[in-house]
Amino acid sequence: MHLLDDCLIIHINTPVADDMCGNSLREEILRTMIGRTVSHYKITDKIGEGGMGEVYRARDTRLNRDVALKVLPQVFAQDRQRMGRFEREAQLLASLNHPHIAAIYGLEEDNGTKALAMELVEGEDLSERIARGPIPFDEALPIALQIAEALEDAHEKGIIHRDLKPANIKLTQEGKVKILDFGLAKALEETPETDSNLTHSPTLTMAATQAGVILGTAAYMSPEQARGKPVDRRADIWAFGALLYEMLTGKQAFQGEDLSEVMAHVITKQIDVDSFSARIPQSLRKLTARCLERDLRRRLSSISEARIAIEDYLAAPSEDQSAAAAPGVEGAPLWRRLVPWALAGILALSLLTSLWILWPTPPVPLPTRHLSVELGADVSLGIPYGTAVVLSPDDSML
Repeated sequence: MHLLDDCLIIHINTPVADDMCGNSLREEILRTMIGRTVSHYKITDKIGEGGMGEVYRARDTRLNRDVALKVLPQVFAQDRQRMGRFEREAQLLASLNHPHIAAIYGLEEDNGTKALAMELVEGEDLSERIARGPIPFDEALPIALQIAEALEDAHEKGIIHRDLKPANIKLTQEGKVKILDFGLAKALEETPETDSNLTHSPTLTMAATQAGVILGTAAYMSPEQARGKPVDRRADIWAFGALLYEMLTGKQAFQGEDLSEVMAHVITKQIDVDSFSARIPQSLRKLTARCLERDLRRRLSSISEARIAIEDYLAAPSEDQSAAAAPGVEGAPLWRRLVPWALAGILALSLLTSLWILWPTPPVPLPTRHLSVELGADVSLGIPYGTAVVLSPDDSML
C-alpha cells in the first residue's frame, strides 16, 4: 500500500484503484513498472494480467534472454504461510521438463516485490485462435495431442494443472503447443485442498476475491471443482474435454451470462456430442463425451487414454471416416439426412417390382397322355401321312 498522485493504492490488481483514481492511475502504475529491475530482470513491456497478477516481458541481464515476469499480488506476497507454500510448489513445478510446458526459471524478490520468472512463449494463445472459428479436426488433433502429452507427463509426477483453459495454452509460429501456469492454481490456495467451502475451491478462491481477480475460468472447471470438492487429475481431463469441444465447435461447452449461470451449467448441463459437425469422426465425439462425464467413475481415468485414442486416429484416419457425412449435408437435421436414403430405397423397390412383372414366364409343359383305341380290322382312317391326330377336350372323340 502506497501513495501515488494523492491516490491510495491498495493493490494494482484490485478494481478499487480504478474506482478511486480511474484508468489514468493504472497507466501511471504501468509506466512505473516499465524500465524497473526486479532482481536481475529488467522489465521492458507489459504482456497482460491474470490470476497471478501483472505479466511483463523482462530481460534477463545475466543470461541475456527475454522472460515472462509475473509480479505477484501484494495481498498474496505478504502472507508468509501462503508464500512459503507457494515457494515449495514453485520448486516442484520447476522440476517439470517437457517441451509442451512453459518452464519456471525462478522466484525473485526485490524491495518487497515478488515475481515469478518463466519461459517467454511467443505466439497467440488458443483462445485467440478459436475466436476465428472452429478449428478443423485435422488441425485440432495435433494441438490436442500435444496438450495430452504435457498433461500425461505432469500427472505422472503428481502435478495437476487445475486451471487448464485456452488462454493458458500458447501456439507458437512453428505449430508447437506450450501450456502456461502449470499447477499455479494450487499454489494460490488460501486453505488446504480438503476444505469443502466453495470459496476455497481450487479455481475460485477467497484470495482471488480479495485481489479482485478470479483464478481460472468457470467454463472449464470440473463439476467437483465447482462444488468446492477435492480434485484429482480427472479435473484436468474434464478441462481437456471442454477444450476439445471448443476447438471442434468454436464455442464454449458451458456458457452463461454470469458466473453463477456458467457454474450451474457445469454442474447440470449434459453435453450433446451428436450436435457436432457431421464431419467430426465418431471416435472424437466419444472421446469428448468420455472426458466430459459428470460421473467420476465413468469419466476417462487417465489422459493417456485420450493420447492413445488421438494417436490411433492420426495413424489410421480412413478407418473412422464412415462416420463423416457427405459434402453438402454437414449439420443438416436428421430427417433431411435420411431423405436421400429413403428415396434410394423406394427406387430400388420399384425396380425390383418392375423386373418381377416383366420377367418372361417359362411355358408350362402339357401333360403326356397315352390312348389305346381298338378300331377293328375293317376300319380305315384315311389320314394322310404327317397329319396330327388330336383328342377332343372331353376325351370322347379322336
